Amino acid sequence: MALYPKKPRTTKRRGRHPDRALSAVFCRNVAEAGRYCDGNGLYLEVDPTGARRWVQRLVIRGKPRTLGLGGFALVTLAEAREAALANRRLARSGGDPLAARRRARDMPTFKEAAVAVLEQKRAGWRNEKHGKDWPTSLRLYVFPQIGDKPVSEITSADLLQVLAPICATEWCRCSGRRTTS
Repeated sequence: MALYPKKPRTTKRRGRHPDRALSAVFCRNVAEAGRYCDGNGLYLEVDPTGARRWVQRLVIRGKPRTLGLGGFALVTLAEAREAALANRRLARSGGDPLAARRRARDMPTFKEAAVAVLEQKRAGWRNEKHGKDWPTSLRLYVFPQIGDKPVSEITSADLLQVLAPICATEWCRCSGRRTTS
């Protein structure tokens, strides 16, 4: 028996860092609460209640951050490794995975953005009829197809899909000319 109890480690371990240290079987069967390292900043956190989740420790622009990658029941070990690698690459190239998540979460839908723009522009219209025509046209043609999509996900193909049926009528309001179809 030692006279002095063993001190907890205060420095980083030397040598090779772990890489793919966890296995799916271990993750499924581990019962002891704690944080288990897989490598590349990926950890499996196990609570005393038995709940498990994937977390990643990263340094983003000089600040240490902890990112949640999802619960163990929803995210497999392979998926957690892929997400951790993508986050790590983004952080190393100067990006911020947390900011990207926040932007995606706070992005308005096309419908929300269109309503806000129409409200801003309404005061500058000369004719009151324009204030009625624009929302009606959007409600009939645009909102059913792309109204619920986030603005950042709308592509030119989406816009063409919306405009094609409108311009396919005998009189094309877009160009003011007769169409051949």
